Amino acid sequence: MDPLVSVVMPVCNSEPYLCDSIGSVLKQSMTNFELIVVDDASADRSVEIIDEMAAADPRITFISLKENRGVAEARNIALTSARGHYVAFLDSDDCWESQKLEKQLNAMGETRCPLCACSYRMHFEDSSKRKPDRVFHVPNRISYDDLLRVNYFVTSTVVIESKLVPQKMFDASLMHEDYGAWLALLRNGQEACGIDEPLAMYRVRAGSRSSNKVVSAWGRWDALKRCTDEPLMRRVALFLQYAVSGLKKYGFSHE
Repeated sequence: MDPLVSVVMPVCNSEPYLCDSIGSVLKQSMTNFELIVVDDASADRSVEIIDEMAAADPRITFISLKENRGVAEARNIALTSARGHYVAFLDSDDCWESQKLEKQLNAMGETRCPLCACSYRMHFEDSSKRKPDRVFHVPNRISYDDLLRVNYFVTSTVVIESKLVPQKMFDASLMHEDYGAWLALLRNGQEACGIDEPLAMYRVRAGSRSSNKVVSAWGRWDALKRCTDEPLMRRVALFLQYAVSGLKKYGFSHE
């Protein structure tokens, strides 16, 4: 029997976080899932850890890439093996609360929305300037216009009906390949439902794209330019709105 949910996890040098991340999937109250882990040519002990955990739980499928392909391609490769009616995403340094999948599937059934996101706790890992964890809240409904203004989706919070997943969901040429994917899914009038409960922990690591404000800003502009049909002045206004909301989300910094 096919699993109800296929969980997609790309991995690259995630040794310190893998046990917690994979463990948070295995501890889900909704147990009818498969976990597809794609290692993107890690140089640390990630492969060894995944091997051990996959040997202990048959719900884990492990794909090991010999050459680094990037996170977008790693997710796309995992999706080709997905058998579930739904697809959920979890990055290898993030974690879920134990009822995440159950609550999101219930919400999708009640609202008949084919896509669901949840609020999440942001955990800042830069030890040089420790920031307290913050909760990023999502509204009950998220439209394409809402998503243009604010990216409510962190990849690790998303569950989607697999029938909506295109063959190449994530564009590796985009810096914000995930944001481009969400825009493509909602631009035809689909709406997502949101659960305003922090069911995921999103780790902001020092040196990551999300922690680098300049890189993140350029990625946002690139996605607005290439993934929407909005006129130039509208894109400029949306980008400025993003800059303001980003300062509120991540906090002010002199970096």
